[in-house]
Amino acid sequence: MRTVKLKDVLRFEMKPFLLGLLFSRIKSIPESAKVPEQFYVYTSFKSSKAVFKSDFSLKAYAEELVEQYNAVSGYENWEIHKATDSSVQLRLYIENDLQLTVEECYMAIHKKLLSSSDWLYKDELTEEKKSFLRGYMETRGSIDLTAKMIAQDYFYNNKFELKRVQILTDMLNLPISYANFNPRHMQPDYVSGKNKRNSQFRINVFFYAKEIGFINKYKAKIFENTYKQEGKYVKDGVIYYEVNVPEVNNSIYFIKYLNFFTNNIYNKELTTQKVKQLRDEIGFTNASDLDKKKQRNRTIVEIFDNISEDRCAQCGTTETFTKKTNGRQGFEIHHMISYHNGRQYDNIANLVKLCPTCHSSLKRGRASKEEQISNITKILDNHPEVYEYTSSTLGINHMHELAEEIWTLLG
Repeated sequence: MRTVKLKDVLRFEMKPFLLGLLFSRIKSIPESAKVPEQFYVYTSFKSSKAVFKSDFSLKAYAEELVEQYNAVSGYENWEIHKATDSSVQLRLYIENDLQLTVEECYMAIHKKLLSSSDWLYKDELTEEKKSFLRGYMETRGSIDLTAKMIAQDYFYNNKFELKRVQILTDMLNLPISYANFNPRHMQPDYVSGKNKRNSQFRINVFFYAKEIGFINKYKAKIFENTYKQEGKYVKDGVIYYEVNVPEVNNSIYFIKYLNFFTNNIYNKELTTQKVKQLRDEIGFTNASDLDKKKQRNRTIVEIFDNISEDRCAQCGTTETFTKKTNGRQGFEIHHMISYHNGRQYDNIANLVKLCPTCHSSLKRGRASKEEQISNITKILDNHPEVYEYTSSTLGINHMHELAEEIWTLLG
């Protein structure tokens, strides 16, 4: 087994394809170890009924794919873990010489992505971004034979990791109109236990085929055969198709839905009644089109206000004043990383509910620096999901240092 050292992976420049792979999913050996001896990334796919086995040998293709992955990842350490006529899995092993947990490893990759990738901050969908997306999406993604999507099972160990797809839309210029998040947790079969399938992240496959392109020849062949496409060309080893990409209404439903799932469905015990209530909250019901539009057009702040507990995240009080509009106690919504620093912080994971007194105390200049930092620390300590978001976003793990940085960004 050939390995690369994690210290080297994090220290030196990393090719976008490998960065996308690491950002997509990291596995560990042993799998149950808190601090594993090794990590690995992989590509895995099975034979499709869209391609005759006599027309394409997966077992023979595995060797060619190893060379492709060696070239685009920057490390010539890819190995065939499995290669048969029915399935292929390739792996790249990484020695955990830094003794990191899986979560710490993911956080380090996220920090490297944000701090060392100049191409990430360009406005257009650059070649580097396309390579990142191939590493992120295509290595594990499969071509849906009916839904016109390339889909991958979506794995996550914490709330921020769950929401990493926002990097794809916010910073990689992947149009959210072509993105789709399918949690499946709100489907009756999942709640009943009949069919508990993984969540999925999906991209319109026609957009992918034209704008991103396939590095995997077999997956390109599945797309080609399924959707009867012929106008393909190869550029720098990537297969593109001259296809008509469907027009899709641009919206922020994808982001709202992902935010909603993260804070209300992820790791929650869901009953049939609770699922119905949640479906009503996001307009995922049989209501009229007018009612659906009204429900879905609510802002993230309004949704958070309606679904979060009426309790101050700082002092813990549940009693303020009674609102005449709905009879509930009056609380105010606060952005932990102040919204004036950028629209990207209008994110449910960045919101907390405060009583009017505590909210006022966090306005710039309303209290001493020491008092405000202490209050910020108390909120972060009481709300791990908010700590996860702010820590990952700002690249700071130490609680006091994080609270001090949030203080500098107060509005």
